[in-house]
Amino acid sequence: MKDFVLQEAAELGLENFISVVDFLYKIFLCFLAVFVGYIILKLCIKFLKRALSKKIEKSETVLTVCQSILKYFIYFCVACQILLIFGISPASILAVAGVGSVALGLGAQDLVGDIISGMFILIEDQYAVGDVIKIDSYQGTVESIGLKTTKLRSYDGDVYIIPNGEIKIVTNCCKNFNRAVLDISVSYEHNTEYVIDVLSDELDKIYKGGLIEGILKSPEVLGVTDLGESGVTIRVSADTEAGRQWAAERSLRLMIKKRFDEENIVIPYPQRTVRVVKEE
Repeated sequence: MKDFVLQEAAELGLENFISVVDFLYKIFLCFLAVFVGYIILKLCIKFLKRALSKKIEKSETVLTVCQSILKYFIYFCVACQILLIFGISPASILAVAGVGSVALGLGAQDLVGDIISGMFILIEDQYAVGDVIKIDSYQGTVESIGLKTTKLRSYDGDVYIIPNGEIKIVTNCCKNFNRAVLDISVSYEHNTEYVIDVLSDELDKIYKGGLIEGILKSPEVLGVTDLGESGVTIRVSADTEAGRQWAAERSLRLMIKKRFDEENIVIPYPQRTVRVVKEE
């Protein structure tokens, strides 16, 4: 139809009309290419959501990165198609881009290493947004994970931006479960076995009464771990839900202190014995 219209217009000497029709046709094809690319992008994102939600826990972070990569890939394909519509071969542009990418890659090896490390972090699900992690001497909550950097926010509010290529060892405090560990000191004046019985009774009441949220099973008294200068140290542990060990430790300390006050069990403080020698 287009060729017929152009041929008839050429016979009538309507060159301007030909150019306008040809330009409008190319514009129509460009809009059609953009629309098709948009539909393909939506379908691919829908497929990714279904696939990742079934296979990867905490897949929101991986989905965000995959959406970004897929979006730019489709944008590139649509741009190449638009160039072809206007009679511009993308091969020369791609050749120049290839030479430039080689030169850029040689000068940006650290960037490439960061991106590769970021991909493995996401694929292996080492940590996700919202997890509390420790990287070297930096500890905080993961605010975002990119292909190049990971952002942590510490308890003081500081934000650490760490290149993924420099991450060697990660301690994830939010995987499956955590353990609250308390070292409690009591005076030598008390019967240690009696103190352990009091602790066991109090911990049992806390668990059965549901007084502290996030505890998975009854806390345990592990026994005496140290004989200090001024008191005996008894260790207590409790398995908690991921990321809730610190709140459980604070609550356990408070409730144990109240029970010790009721039982008149003294928590020791540093003491010194001074001998005074008189010379004759």
